Amino acid sequence: EFSTVYSTQPRRMAEERYVLSLDVGTTGLKAILCNKQADVVASATRTMSVISPEPGWSEIDPFEVIEQAKSAINEVIGHPSLDKTLIAGLGITNQRNSFLLWNRVTGKPVYNIITWQDTRAASQCEDWNTSLTFKGLQTFSSIAHLATGKQRFLQASVIGMNTTHVTPRISWVLENVQGVREAIKAGQLLYGTLDTWIVWSFTGGEVHATDYSNASSSGMYDPYIMGYNTIVTKLLSIPTSMFPEIRDTSGNFGTCQPSLFGVPIPISAVIADQQAAMFGECCFDAGEAKCTLGTGCFVDINTGDHPMASTHGMYPIIAWKIGPTIRYALEGCAPAVATVINWGVEMGLYDDVKTTADIASSVPGTGGVVFVPAFAGLSSPHNDPLARGLLIGMTATTTKAHIVRAMLESFGYRAKEMVDTIRKDAHTPLKCLRFDGGVSRNDFVMQHCANMINFPLDRASHPDMTAVGCCFAAGLAVGIWKNTDELRLLRKSSGTFNSKIAATARDRLFRRYSRGVSLSLNWDKRENT
Repeated sequence: EFSTVYSTQPRRMAEERYVLSLDVGTTGLKAILCNKQADVVASATRTMSVISPEPGWSEIDPFEVIEQAKSAINEVIGHPSLDKTLIAGLGITNQRNSFLLWNRVTGKPVYNIITWQDTRAASQCEDWNTSLTFKGLQTFSSIAHLATGKQRFLQASVIGMNTTHVTPRISWVLENVQGVREAIKAGQLLYGTLDTWIVWSFTGGEVHATDYSNASSSGMYDPYIMGYNTIVTKLLSIPTSMFPEIRDTSGNFGTCQPSLFGVPIPISAVIADQQAAMFGECCFDAGEAKCTLGTGCFVDINTGDHPMASTHGMYPIIAWKIGPTIRYALEGCAPAVATVINWGVEMGLYDDVKTTADIASSVPGTGGVVFVPAFAGLSSPHNDPLARGLLIGMTATTTKAHIVRAMLESFGYRAKEMVDTIRKDAHTPLKCLRFDGGVSRNDFVMQHCANMINFPLDRASHPDMTAVGCCFAAGLAVGIWKNTDELRLLRKSSGTFNSKIAATARDRLFRRYSRGVSLSLNWDKRENT
């Protein structure tokens, strides 16, 4: 799939310095080229195949990622008027917690990339979270928090293992892929999330590294001590010897081999996708938050220079580390948004996703229909990997429009749940809430989100703030921009959405949705599989 768009004149392209960004998602990737004004000079997209050997399993071919990434970048920088030596740096951003293990000598993976949406370890998570060992750790942490008041112990007293984290899935690989543990003991294997795999491949095996934003999202890293959680890794027998070096988000990650792109492009940033979107939305200060509506729905709030615990299902992560500056965030996620919309196409509800807003608006309500987007479980504040998608409330008069409207409305309910969780934790007052992502282009979805959240929502003019934010981080490292103050001037809004319904209507709609959620929880019990 080719979609290169050049937006500057050839004369300007010979005068400016540029920064590249590679944004690797779950089903596709995008390469963009930005100039100092943050104009997207060129872009190219590629699709990737998701492999599902079993229900709930989600894998990607590691070599397909590399080949598609090289293809997209070469298309973007292939304009004859572009002097490739003016490309100052490349930033890499990626879906987090999708990982693989590979042989350090041969470069061959021992298994496919297992993506963050994979739920093969759901039953293991349930076993772990209800085990006496885990309950004991939570009890100890609760007592330690009462004695010390430290946020670290508060978080440890309430957090549970989740399938979106690397921890349970890497444990599955260690137990089920033949020869892996022996190869690790022999020092033959390397572990990495997608960013690490791409950096290692692009540098010809010279650099095995990740950044703090990716490491902190894995479930194996403790942001309170800025190091791996040895309690978790030892309990699950996960050897840290195969883990990558952790480097600053904006900095030196080696240089791409000249044979790949014609010139040796420095890799000057690595940042996880949601943190990249935060960076692109210029959420640099405590209380500034963003909501990305893409493959999933991700709400992140900047909590400043300290990690904050959540007792309502959010996760403390490192937003980025640049030099001495570390910024932390609390995050909630809902895995299924664009996935739900694409599912509607497969089910024959519509042919073009762009028509969904008009279809939903063609009826005044859902006619009592409720849709719960739990295709891969429900995360915060429910944190139930065994929850499953639910469509309920239909009658003989239900139409496709009612179902489509219920599907789109579900995104607003999930966003409300996560923003409400931020408000309940009350660490930092919510100063602003900025929306981005492909689904944010849907006006119906945006208005319903505003109706439910009851807070002004600022939609970014550019939907791909993840890729732009990655460009920002890479550009800072190579001097395209001097500081975040310059970046704030570049971020643009396409408009603000405010609530248009009364509080009574909001409460009534949300109560009905919550009834549906209660029915979807713990659905995929092991005795039913």
